[in-house]
Amino acid sequence: MNENTTLMPYSPAVIRLLQGVVYEEDKKTWDLVVAYQADIKQYLQVLGLVLEVYESEGYAFVKQRAADADDEEALPVLVRRMPLSYPVTLLCVLLRERLLEFDAQGGDSSRLIVTREQIRDMMVTFLPEKSNEARVVDSIDATINKLIDYSFLRKLVNRSGEYEVMRILKARITVTELQEIKQKLYDYTLSR
Repeated sequence: MNENTTLMPYSPAVIRLLQGVVYEEDKKTWDLVVAYQADIKQYLQVLGLVLEVYESEGYAFVKQRAADADDEEALPVLVRRMPLSYPVTLLCVLLRERLLEFDAQGGDSSRLIVTREQIRDMMVTFLPEKSNEARVVDSIDATINKLIDYSFLRKLVNRSGEYEVMRILKARITVTELQEIKQKLYDYTLSR
């Protein structure tokens, strides 16, 4: 096998982007993404992927290009979309709304920090009533862990029970989508 292919200086950034969201805190990778943004976009375009960089928010990610109606041969899906459970969707919506309010207030910090208790208080009114309080708490903890896995929440080090709401949530759920999801959650709640 001939290995004459030289790596590009931005190759580590492309690999990290394919693994998930890159945040400004990952200084080395972030600097590569910002410096080689045009090259990375061109490289990913060949794969049918789009680079989204939000410098003011401090994150970047890759998404699949939307298929055109006139595409004769659509590309296979790189990442399968999995439907989210009701509690996960609910928490995403609640946190996205909280992020909207936080940004509107224009505080000193760009980081929205929430506690486990605040999350529980936000969710408990929307969850079906259960006689076992421990099960409700376990369910909410499992939902929080799912959002950590999806990179929507980050557990703060040395601050037990506190989480940062990651700004990627703004890109994943736009204001228009937020309204649509809220309506679907409302309809779902009525049908239960």
